[in-house]
Amino acid sequence: MTKRELSRWAIGSSIAVALCASTLPAQVDTTRRDTTRTARSTTRIPVRKVSKGEVILPSERARADSIAALARRDSTARADSIAAVERLRTDSIAQAARTDSIARAEQARTDSLSRMEQMRNDSIARANAAITPPVTTPTPEPVAQMPTSQGRRLPGSFYMGLAAGSASPTADLQDLGYDSGLNISIPIGWHNPSALFGWRLMLGYQQFNGASFTTLGTSPTVLSNPDPKVYSAELNLNMRFPFNERKTSSVYLTGGGGVYMFRNYGQGSALGGYLGNDVLDPDDSNNESTINKWGINGGAGLEFGIGTSSLFLETRLVNVFAGRDDEPNFDSAFGERGTSVRWFPLILGFTIR
Repeated sequence: MTKRELSRWAIGSSIAVALCASTLPAQVDTTRRDTTRTARSTTRIPVRKVSKGEVILPSERARADSIAALARRDSTARADSIAAVERLRTDSIAQAARTDSIARAEQARTDSLSRMEQMRNDSIARANAAITPPVTTPTPEPVAQMPTSQGRRLPGSFYMGLAAGSASPTADLQDLGYDSGLNISIPIGWHNPSALFGWRLMLGYQQFNGASFTTLGTSPTVLSNPDPKVYSAELNLNMRFPFNERKTSSVYLTGGGGVYMFRNYGQGSALGGYLGNDVLDPDDSNNESTINKWGINGGAGLEFGIGTSSLFLETRLVNVFAGRDDEPNFDSAFGERGTSVRWFPLILGFTIR
C-alpha cells in the first residue's frame, strides 16, 4: 500500500468517524441530553497535511520515530564501541611502555650491582697484592726424552759399538802363506730404526798369521812371512729390513769403500812382493815397510735389538787393490797372480744407541 492510498484511506476514515459522531447525539436519551451535551470531547486526532496533499498518520510517525531512535542508538553504540577499542589500545600501549620502563630500570639496577661487585673484588685483589708479595715458581726445564712405543723407550738414530772376530784370507793371499787371524772393529754410525738407509764408519784392525812361502823358478827361495797387520777405515751405506714391531731387529746389507794400511808384513815377504816390493832384491831402496791401499767391501748382517742396544753378527768380503806393476820377475817367482788382496772378516758385536 502506497502513501497516497494510505492517505486516502485515512481521509475516508476521518469522514466516516465524523458522520458517526454527528448522528450519535440524536440517539441518546433525552434525560441524559443535558448532561452529555455539556460534556465535549477534548481529544483531537492530530492530522497534519504534508506537501502534495499527503497525510501522516500517528502510527507511521511512531514507526519513523522508532526507526530514528534505533538509528541514534546504533550510532551511539558504534561510537561507544570505537571509543572502547581506542581506550583498550591506548591502555595496552601504556602497559607495554610501563613494562619496558620497569625492565630497563631492573636491568640498570642489575648492571649497577655488578659494577659495584667488580669494583669491590678489584679493590680486594689490589689490597691483597700490596700486602702479599708475588711468589714465582721456577719452571722446570723440559727434559728431552726419547720417543716411546707403548711406554717403552725407543732407540735413537746415532749408535756406536764394538765387535771382534776372525779375518780369513782367501784366494791369492791364502796361497801366499797366510792363515786366519784376529779382527777387531769399532762401528760408528747413524740409522733411524724406521728408515731404510743409514751410514756407518767402521774402524778395523786385522792381523793375519804368516807362514813360510817357497818361490817358484829354477832357484826356489824360502820367504819368511811375518804376521802382517792391516788398519782400515771403511765408510759404508747400510740398508735395514726390520722384522719386529719396534723395528729394532733386522737383516741388513752393507757396502762401501775405504783405505787400508799394511804394516809389519816384512819387506822381503810374499805379501810385500804382492804389494809391489822387489823381494828378490832386499836391498832395493824402493821397498817399503808400510803401504797404503784403497779397497771396497760388501756383506750382510743380522741385528737383534735389546732395549736401546743390539747384538749383531756380520760378515763381508774385503777387496784391496794391490796396485803393483805386472813384472816378469814377480810372475817367475810367484806365478801368475791377481791384483787384489782379499779376506773375509766374521765378527760378533754390539751397538748402543
